[in-house]
Amino acid sequence: MDGHALPPGIRLVDIARRAGVSIKTVSRVVNGEPHVADTTRELIQRTIVEMGQNNPAPARSASTRRSGTVGLIFPDVRNDYFAACSRALQARLSTFAPVLLSGDSDDDVHTEERLLQAMRRQELDGLVIFPTGAPSLPDFARTTPTVVVDRTVPAIRGKVDHVLPDSRRAAEALTLHMIDQHQLDRVCLIAGNLNISTLHNRHLAFQRVVARTGTTNHVAAGMTSIDDAESAAYALFREVEPPFGVLATNALMFWGTVSAVARLGLRIPTDVVLTTFDAIPGIGNTGLIPTNAVAPATTLAARTVQLLTERTHNPRLPPRMVEIDYDITYGTSCGCIPIDPERNVLG
Repeated sequence: MDGHALPPGIRLVDIARRAGVSIKTVSRVVNGEPHVADTTRELIQRTIVEMGQNNPAPARSASTRRSGTVGLIFPDVRNDYFAACSRALQARLSTFAPVLLSGDSDDDVHTEERLLQAMRRQELDGLVIFPTGAPSLPDFARTTPTVVVDRTVPAIRGKVDHVLPDSRRAAEALTLHMIDQHQLDRVCLIAGNLNISTLHNRHLAFQRVVARTGTTNHVAAGMTSIDDAESAAYALFREVEPPFGVLATNALMFWGTVSAVARLGLRIPTDVVLTTFDAIPGIGNTGLIPTNAVAPATTLAARTVQLLTERTHNPRLPPRMVEIDYDITYGTSCGCIPIDPERNVLG
């Protein structure tokens, strides 16, 4: 049972109550996470098995027989974060459905719509989607168990099951870290497309912190590539006196910021304290350790498959929204860990 979806109809709170432990401890065992005593882990696993035996899944009629196929639509396979989520979801979904039909929308609403139309012609047991805003998504979700992950769009907000990382809390933590821990009175936000709900929430959180603290701030937003981010950051940083902090909303914005800093002859973290979201591919070659917030892909996948399983067995459940916390690591890019000068190639 460790590291797998729960039997249908069994909730974390019920397991915790019966086993006499916290819901968080049950969650760690279900998700296969470490730092749980062996005796406690065995108790929870035994409790889940006993509860599953006493609450068997209802038999399916021929009309509700499952196809063993689930659809997955993600926005950009080139992004390491989405690739990690896709791999984690595929591993988790194998216990729910052996066949996974996946497609890359490239964050384009028209491509997403074409993928949905193609998947509509299949007999899917469910759909997992990082939405861009395809018009037919609300109708699709009414007929097929659907879980929305990572971000949302207005047409389905509050109407479909969601698993969302808490972008606002993480952005607040990173922004406050630069202001409070590194004593900066100037900070910048280098942001991607703010129409994407996660990036919009990061922007809102940044603005809330700088307003509360009275910190001078600068924002460049709407970039969708490293080159665009570099150009925008270069123009912005020329007008800001070092030292200053930067919150980059994703890996593309991070690399654009790094390139702009290098072009201006500035140094990380002496002149520019840099924080970001997402794991950063290729960073190991630079000697730099990013201060970053990363949504744990395994937790996201576990929660997603749990909701999908419950929705499949009980379509009348009200829409659920599960928030998960980001993992924040403090590294050399903000100065919390000293940079090894022999390995640092970025300044």
